[in-house]
Amino acid sequence: MLINRDCKFYSGNKPCKYHKQDGRVCEGCLDYRKIKERILIIKLDALGDVLRTTIILPALKKKFPDSHITWITKANAAALLRNNGHIDRVLNFENNYLGYILNEEFDIGICLDADNAGATILSIADCKQKSGFQTDKKGLLYPSGKESEDLYLMGLNDNLKKRNRKTYQQIIYEISGLSGEIFSPQLFPDDKTVNYSKAFAEKHRIGKDDFVIGLNTGGGSRWECKKWIREYYPELISGLQNYDKKMKIILFGGESEKNIISYVLGETVGEVYDAECYGSISEFAGIISLTDIFITPDSLGFHMSVALGKYTIVLVGPTSPWELDVYGNGEIVYNDALDCIACYDTLCRRNKECMTTLTPNLIYKKVIKRIEEVSNS
Repeated sequence: MLINRDCKFYSGNKPCKYHKQDGRVCEGCLDYRKIKERILIIKLDALGDVLRTTIILPALKKKFPDSHITWITKANAAALLRNNGHIDRVLNFENNYLGYILNEEFDIGICLDADNAGATILSIADCKQKSGFQTDKKGLLYPSGKESEDLYLMGLNDNLKKRNRKTYQQIIYEISGLSGEIFSPQLFPDDKTVNYSKAFAEKHRIGKDDFVIGLNTGGGSRWECKKWIREYYPELISGLQNYDKKMKIILFGGESEKNIISYVLGETVGEVYDAECYGSISEFAGIISLTDIFITPDSLGFHMSVALGKYTIVLVGPTSPWELDVYGNGEIVYNDALDCIACYDTLCRRNKECMTTLTPNLIYKKVIKRIEEVSNS
């Protein structure tokens, strides 16, 4: 019996979907898809970076339509890759990924983590072509090819990072050997996520005709400087409610932002709700999907909002605003009068000027401008 083990739909331990569908066998199958390239992608963390790296997937599939793509990531990021039809296999870093890597051969290996954990995986993987980052026999990180040198040097030199004017998307396209259209991040909510968002909307009587603003208070545990000023949220909300008393506002945040959300709820009245999706990536995405405008620091929430096609206003301070992209559907807000923008300091030495100068009135004007654009379109 003919078995096409090089077919994209071959699993080895169960019938393929076409055999289950109509009983067909490999011989004469018109849906036989021979795998021509085996591609390994290594991007372990952080969560926001994992999500925004998914932009390379449709570009890789466009360049290599008959490829098989394996992605290695950490378990907490795997949910971001779920239901992505461009990925054939996700391997978790915490599980037995190493057995697969040591046994298999790949045509292309791409590591977009400039750290030892991810780079070492690419170093030991059997790939005909490697790009991104590897480690040497002393465990030291180095760029794999000239396309990776800029990102490598920016990781070592804050001044180079600050002078960079390429977006992250442009940089990783170059590293991955890609050109042409730069796709947006890929995120595909499952039925459970959709049902969760529907239940939340029903609970708070959020209808299709309601205008919903999402306010993300989180900025990641590493970057306290990324977060907007706590006292600014009630002021912004009050202004928005004065503009439209029917406007509905949802507060987002992780476990470390519970106190901020509690404070904001205590300082506001009317239809202001807690998203209540602490620690759940899928629930977080589900509630973002209900919003018309999403206001956020540079964080996972920012990348999720962009991936979900929401109008996104991102507030930027210690990280580089020039590396971000809202794909023409939002605004990147930062104080270009400050010389400390993109300092990449985890602890501020200047009283968070980058965030204190992004006043509630400034953000209010940007929100109202967008609302009026939508109303007049």
